[in-house]
Amino acid sequence: MIRTILFDLGGTLDGDGLHWLDRFVGLYAEAGVRLPRETLRAAFDEAERRASSDEGMSRAHFSDMVLRHLEWQFEVLGLNDRPLRQSIGGRFIAAVERTGRLNVTTLSSLKDRGLTLGVVSNACGNADVLCDDLGYTPYLSFVVDSRRVGLTKPDPAIYEHAASLAGCPVRAIMMVGDSFERDIVPARSLGMKTAWLQPAGASTHCPDPALVDLFLSSVGELPARLETLEPTAA
Repeated sequence: MIRTILFDLGGTLDGDGLHWLDRFVGLYAEAGVRLPRETLRAAFDEAERRASSDEGMSRAHFSDMVLRHLEWQFEVLGLNDRPLRQSIGGRFIAAVERTGRLNVTTLSSLKDRGLTLGVVSNACGNADVLCDDLGYTPYLSFVVDSRRVGLTKPDPAIYEHAASLAGCPVRAIMMVGDSFERDIVPARSLGMKTAWLQPAGASTHCPDPALVDLFLSSVGELPARLETLEPTAA
């Protein structure tokens, strides 16, 4: 019986399977910035590196985090266009907030069933702030932030830590995430159930379907799909 559900944050609860990088790449293209994906990936990765050690980022609210991240990206790309940066940032924020509102409904439904809900994220120290901003906090029992606990996915130890906070056996926990390597593999290695989130039309193929209990195209599918797997805590 599943008693606890863990969610990834970046790309899952806030993206429904669309990673931050992929969302940025799409927005750059829509704005007419024609650069190779590899170039945008390098700028994104550098912004991620800076964010992981920036003290201000550990307290940043969602909109401030996105705009700061973009500022670093633009710096690496050699772009000096503040209106463009604000436009891309605003569209990014609006899209994530729309997804956030939908997933609040899903979290509420799952909590009403008596399930314990938590977040496990490779974050910048502000995962709890982001959960507040997106409306998730009332439904969560805990948030595990890699920067705060000193453990990083895909290390199974971060999932062991989450299981200790949940206070239930790993076999009664399900991990929901969009990364096969960081979410599915380590969670299953401990004996957790897994739900792999891949939006409709995604080109990524599952490396090992045997490690996945549920395939989801959106977080909103989870409540109904759980009933096909086994009874939950309710």
